[in-house]
Amino acid sequence: MRKSRRKKAGAVFQVLAIAVPAAMITAGVLYAACIYTGYAKGRQGYRNIEDQYTSSLSGNENTPDATGSDTPDMHTADQEGGSEETDDFSEDVRQEGNGLEMGNKHVWGPLIAKLPPDAPERKQVDWESLLERNQDVIGWITVPAVGISYPVMQAEDNDYYLHRDIDRNYLFAGSIFMDEDSSPSLLRYNTIIYGHNMRDGSMFARLRDFQDKETWNTCRYFWIQTPEEDCLYEIFSIHTAATGSDTFTIQFADYEVFESWRNRMISLSDPATGIGLKDDDRIVTLSTCTESSQVRMTVQGKLIWKRSLEESEGGLQVNAREKG
Repeated sequence: MRKSRRKKAGAVFQVLAIAVPAAMITAGVLYAACIYTGYAKGRQGYRNIEDQYTSSLSGNENTPDATGSDTPDMHTADQEGGSEETDDFSEDVRQEGNGLEMGNKHVWGPLIAKLPPDAPERKQVDWESLLERNQDVIGWITVPAVGISYPVMQAEDNDYYLHRDIDRNYLFAGSIFMDEDSSPSLLRYNTIIYGHNMRDGSMFARLRDFQDKETWNTCRYFWIQTPEEDCLYEIFSIHTAATGSDTFTIQFADYEVFESWRNRMISLSDPATGIGLKDDDRIVTLSTCTESSQVRMTVQGKLIWKRSLEESEGGLQVNAREKG
């Protein structure tokens, strides 16, 4: 009787020894298949969006527009009738809550009149159709050296587009999105844009490639285009940063704080780029996660050239959401 029970128990253990690992393998395969399918869906979806709403610009893009309106002014542009735009601070600022607000001037800093000879081609974006699809689209980012080309979203909550696509449907890869406290006008001294570090190399995963200086040498610029302007940025700093560190500062108490911050950003760059910053430079910080939940990979660029679509395209009018 005891031998019979032992045989039955042994048989059960043998079955379990085979069945449990097999079940685990099957579950792993199914999980991997789901992940792969999700990645493929995200890649194809964004390729379709790029094909549907963007095209290449033809002609010589390294000359000023015929209207001569590349930069309204090399330093400031007065806004008739006042302005609702806010900045971090200025010489004649007034304290306004937790930030400092400029009067009626936009300080753009020392922009250049012509595109650099090695500037990458920018896209022609069908803003009207893209905004009809989702009013949360506030721009399009292109980082040619690493193949990044995506619409940029913004919501009132940074978590919203973390795992949602342009149609607000669930997508693990989520969207590229601007920080909830940044301004789509790109007027703030530091604007932050986030994207996932996907294992298939999509979204912002390839920002890490800039840690190799050869990638930066290939093309040190990126474009951010909005319904109002095309803006070219030159990458000056590439570094990792702890979550919550001063790299992600958006508002600055005064100019001295900003000056100290920008010098620190330059010093953190690895590899060093040799690109300096000047007074009133506008900066965009691109951020993605790393293998550590406490560390982010960041690439920072300074605005060096912009073109107003409203002026150069005969009065293009798009109702884009603005934040101060």
